[in-house]
Amino acid sequence: MAERTYQVIIWGGTGFVGKLVAEHIARDYAGKFTWAMAARNKAKLEGVRSELVKINQSVQNIPLLIADTKDQAAVDNVVKQAKVVIACAGPYAQIGTPVVDACVRLGTHYVDITGEVPWVARTIKKYHSQAVANKVKIVHMCGFDSIPSDLGAYLVATTIQKQHHRKTAQVRLLQGKAAGAVSGGTIASLMGALFEETREEIKFAADPYCLNPPEAHRGPDKGDYWGPAYDKLMHAWTMPFVMQGINTRVVRRSNALLGNAYGENFSYTEAQESPNAVVAYLGSFAMAIGYVIISLTFLRPLVMRLLPKPGEGPSKKQQVEGFWNARVVGVSEAGPGEQPVKVTAKLGGKRDPGYWETARMLLESGLCLAQQEEELKKAGKLQGGVLTPASAMGMLLIDRLNAAGMTFKIEGSTHAVTSEE
Repeated sequence: MAERTYQVIIWGGTGFVGKLVAEHIARDYAGKFTWAMAARNKAKLEGVRSELVKINQSVQNIPLLIADTKDQAAVDNVVKQAKVVIACAGPYAQIGTPVVDACVRLGTHYVDITGEVPWVARTIKKYHSQAVANKVKIVHMCGFDSIPSDLGAYLVATTIQKQHHRKTAQVRLLQGKAAGAVSGGTIASLMGALFEETREEIKFAADPYCLNPPEAHRGPDKGDYWGPAYDKLMHAWTMPFVMQGINTRVVRRSNALLGNAYGENFSYTEAQESPNAVVAYLGSFAMAIGYVIISLTFLRPLVMRLLPKPGEGPSKKQQVEGFWNARVVGVSEAGPGEQPVKVTAKLGGKRDPGYWETARMLLESGLCLAQQEEELKKAGKLQGGVLTPASAMGMLLIDRLNAAGMTFKIEGSTHAVTSEE
């Protein structure tokens, strides 16, 4: 890639996540690389910069770039100055496409935190081939959805391959205890995905392999899990995990893009861990009721009034006191006379997953693409396309996240799966 003015540009610097990304830079990376903030409102950007100066005075002259996504020429003018665009502004289905379009045409890598599966499918269909040809990496879903799932699956499947020389039959993630809050921007994105997509697009997104290349082999997964269950593999009661409809599609696309490196008949599922059967049943029932409520058109205005507005989000106290944990188990394939091998990974973070940790995941993804291009090539990562965190960055991103204070590690020794499991 030709030399650019900035290694990264934060697109949507006045939004809740955009501000957090900038704060992470001011706190931990000030003076270590070139960067700028972009948004459509200069006065708001100046206000954000003034707040950043309280963290680190050296950021007082950080450049501010002005562009509205309704003006493609203005978008192009910003994008062409960056090696990587860190896109923080959603709903992406409404305002994200002009930025992706510019990145693909102008040779700029791109990361975001969308969870809008139908929109991602549209960007794959429209831009994947051109991004491959231009060696541009468009990497969606670089936040809490879906980095823990995608990199957790990658970690255990890679361990099974390297240590045991086998393919992986299945990976299962259980989301454990977590504390945090939801911002208005995320609410707007989720509600947009539910309310504004057509019935056909929602049906399309229900396909467990909807983000896979059309020619890719389909594995054994049939759909999402929406009821309570006792998980014999993980020895825990479970209920549905609200983000499974996003995360599972990303993990399956990773396997497909990596040439079924995990396995031809690889299965990936996830759920929310529950302390007991009663909580599992009550939680599943509550989720079902919630889905019915937001599906009723006449109740939507009331629901939206009760939820946070765009730009609103958790307090600093909530962010700092937040945390998250997850367990990932991979089970290998087994030949005649062999027992499958079970590999367990521990994932977690010490801050609010939805915002503090999401902003850090997004930033580290952008910096991985901007600063480790040669290392990514040597690691055999894909050099262009509409990619996933695992297929674009893999272990290099895991290393960055561990260095940033999160936990992505294989836990203990591996052991054979017994008949009781």
